[in-house]
Amino acid sequence: MLIPATSKNSTTGYKNVSYKRSKNKFQAQVQDGGKCVRLGSFDTAEEAATAYAQSEYGRADAAKLLQPRPAPTPAGAEAIRQAEREGLTLTASSSSNTGYKGVCYRQKHHGSQKYELKVRDGGKQPAYGSPSGSANLWQP
Repeated sequence: MLIPATSKNSTTGYKNVSYKRSKNKFQAQVQDGGKCVRLGSFDTAEEAATAYAQSEYGRADAAKLLQPRPAPTPAGAEAIRQAEREGLTLTASSSSNTGYKGVCYRQKHHGSQKYELKVRDGGKQPAYGSPSGSANLWQP
């Protein structure tokens, strides 16, 4: 399984694959315990993504993406149904503590607003919801 990029700034569309202009090659590399581990240089982004997917790091990422999610709460199930009615797809993420891209769980926050949406639009971070619980919806 080729792992999609987690950053929207990715120029290749694949996780841990970048283009090295000086070498005119695509490079697959990961950070492991603060060390850069190079997996190789390749002619295409797909070859580099395949090398990452075949590595122990890529297999671990794929396993995280394929893990079944716990059943949603009634409120969560309603949010999923609402997204489907609006033609939206919730994007899974192995790098988020909630399992959804752009959504993080704020463990130390008390009250009903324990989840926060974090996205970037043109380098800016618009507010979709505020920790105070009041809705501060951003309109593009």
